Amino acid sequence: MSREVSSIIVKYGYRTLIILSILLAFSTFLLVAYIASKESNAFFLSLSIVFYLLTLILFVGFRLTKVERIHKKYFHTETLVGKGGRITKGVTAGNLGSVTVMNEEWSFVCDTNTSFNDEVVVTQVMDDRVTLRVRKSS
Repeated sequence: MSREVSSIIVKYGYRTLIILSILLAFSTFLLVAYIASKESNAFFLSLSIVFYLLTLILFVGFRLTKVERIHKKYFHTETLVGKGGRITKGVTAGNLGSVTVMNEEWSFVCDTNTSFNDEVVVTQVMDDRVTLRVRKSS
């Protein structure tokens, strides 16, 4: 049985989530510094609020621009079906692995066991649009 990919990772990607997490952590650090300071230093509080707002704006902005526009304009599932690729992380049948297709890394599910460097052919793009169903090449 294949593992489910988190919907937030599908929508934003790992790199975007890392950037947003760093901004959120820095904002929290500033808020804690304000609370922990013995003096009432409004500078930490105001910076914390600014970075929280920046994180929120970027979170929404990445979703509206980067993800949806790129997927709608450039990604068509039929371009991957029938393409060949090489396994970069082999797994047992039905589990989630990694494959390189058209110079891009994708998650995949296969009905047979796979190992590193096996050649496969894409048969379907799953509903999450980031996981491929593949079969081994003869």
